[in-house]
Amino acid sequence: MSFLPLSDAEVRNLPGTDKLQVHGTWVNIDISSGEWKENREEVGNPVEQELKATVTDTSSSMESQLRTLFSVDGLLLIGLTNKEKIVIGTDEFPVHVSMERSGDPAKLTLSFKRSSPEPAKVLESF
Repeated sequence: MSFLPLSDAEVRNLPGTDKLQVHGTWVNIDISSGEWKENREEVGNPVEQELKATVTDTSSSMESQLRTLFSVDGLLLIGLTNKEKIVIGTDEFPVHVSMERSGDPAKLTLSFKRSSPEPAKVLESF
């Protein structure tokens, strides 16, 4: 999983297409597990999106790095089990990721739940 702050991204988006072109330096986030859900009901209706990912590196430096990274909105890049890479969020509708520390042993849970006018899109570079 990777994150790109919107302020560092150059995005070319054509609404209604299934592809998104993004230029920028993605920040890799090592997750131990993740679950992505997207509910596309009817064309014209918002798309319900939900992500939960677990980070097991709970060192103070990692937690600080993630808190800083997710203090701004951006784009999220995830790799699916079918090897496809999709981008969640656009320049007009970025993602805000929340982080919570819990458990014993400790873990960090990265998550968001939102309604978006557009579904996740296949990444194309330019």
